[in-house]
Amino acid sequence: MKNSTLKSFLDVHSWTGLGAGLALFIAFYTGAITVFMHELEAWDSYTDQAQALEPPAQAQQLLDQVLQTPYAAQMEVLRLDLASPEHPRHQARWFERQDDGDFKRHEFRLAPGGELDTALDTSHLPGFIYRLHYTAGLPDSFGLYVLGFVCIIYGIALVSGVILFLPNALKDLFVVRPGRNKKRFWLDAHNVVGVLSLPWHIMYAWSSAVIGIGLLLLAPFQWLVFDDDLMATVGPQLGFMEQRQASGEAAAPLPVAQLLAIAQTQAPGMTPTQLRYNHPGDASSTVMVRGKANADTLASGVNVTLDATSGTVLGVNHPASASGGATFYKGLLALHYVEFGGYPAKWVYFVLGLAGAFLFYSGNLLWVESRRRRRSAEQSPATVFMARLNSGVCIGCMAGVSAAFLASRASAGLDNRPELTELAYFAVFFAAIGWCLLRPVAAGARDLLYLCALLTAAIPVLDAIDINMPLWRAAGQGYWDLFFVQLLAIGGALAFWRMGRAVHLRSRHGVGNSVWSEPPAPAAEHPPRDNAPLNLPD
Repeated sequence: MKNSTLKSFLDVHSWTGLGAGLALFIAFYTGAITVFMHELEAWDSYTDQAQALEPPAQAQQLLDQVLQTPYAAQMEVLRLDLASPEHPRHQARWFERQDDGDFKRHEFRLAPGGELDTALDTSHLPGFIYRLHYTAGLPDSFGLYVLGFVCIIYGIALVSGVILFLPNALKDLFVVRPGRNKKRFWLDAHNVVGVLSLPWHIMYAWSSAVIGIGLLLLAPFQWLVFDDDLMATVGPQLGFMEQRQASGEAAAPLPVAQLLAIAQTQAPGMTPTQLRYNHPGDASSTVMVRGKANADTLASGVNVTLDATSGTVLGVNHPASASGGATFYKGLLALHYVEFGGYPAKWVYFVLGLAGAFLFYSGNLLWVESRRRRRSAEQSPATVFMARLNSGVCIGCMAGVSAAFLASRASAGLDNRPELTELAYFAVFFAAIGWCLLRPVAAGARDLLYLCALLTAAIPVLDAIDINMPLWRAAGQGYWDLFFVQLLAIGGALAFWRMGRAVHLRSRHGVGNSVWSEPPAPAAEHPPRDNAPLNLPD
């Protein structure tokens, strides 16, 4: 391939990587954490009183009481989540649309005495980190679309990167050369991580774009091919049923147990997890019974849609009988959400998620290093700004997530716990960006890495103080969710401290003409810099 062609692909790879890298770092770092969503919910909702699994009959009791509330007439969709080992209490949820277009959340559970408990579950951390994963902290719907387009750019960066790597693929596949040439070291590490995890990144670029902007991409087909009838054609294959209009005539739905029995007859082997009612209490109400089933595909989700008042079967969506397109689509989503493989798959995704975050961070570092002025202590404003922004956003995200963990634990039981959790993240995140813009690059990155170490190390300390559950006690009493969160926090704190130390030593003893070196001091006060090679990362 001609050098000019490779140069064109390098430009494409660099600029698409820069355009997508910062948002994708946040998405991958928080995504690695949300792989363990259920475990994080257990950590955030810790109580020293073990909760027994509520019997199925209490789901009916909960539904009956919810349909007697003043909200019942306003409900368009009511979700009844059935008790499971991960969530031992039945829960009903309803989202009320506000005048400003936002939604107010309502939750219902049964109190120990059998009365209706309408208090909101203030556990907010898992959902917030998951929202960061698919919005990067932008407003919800806007952020989802932005990340969808970012993932298309991400796909272009992947393709151009592979083309750049192909000429030396066999020679450089497993080569990482530490030493004085730091740019070569970072390039080798970037290439090895990128190429070895390439199939996983292709899947994530594709599935994320489908999730984020799939409906926008289908819009031309809706008008030009399917004559405004696209969802009626493909919707049933994907588990979506056309919703009925409310009749205005009241009618009680069939008992929960009866609806579940009908659904399990239509989908043998199904384990129901949720009943989703449309217009509950109305004569035209429908209910979708959702659950899991063993199948010879990655996708295990099953939906059975019924008339809520008569039990008439309106549709069955099962992976064993799905079309090829629906099987592929749902399999892609199952790969994205790790709906297979249990804990081994989750740990693999966790490591790959952190490696993906490293990929984008190191890519931006390579862009900075490739523009370093080797004969001048003064670097170009563009490279200095990019180095500062890269450190502020990426390290600030990690520090902000650790701060959100601390805020969520410290504010447990408070009504404004969700607000405090989000405030902690955004305050630390934006303060980190500001700090990096004001300080020399190396000093700002070092300070933030030490801050990450401090905040992350404080997580197990606060667990020991606030809920009297230190690491050893959590292991001894079988609170494994608490134990592994604390263990990972300790490991993360040590890693952050070592990275901060490496940045500090690099600024003092590394190559002088770099954004990662300390500003030159007057010669009268300090001897000339020793440029002896050290095996230190940038």
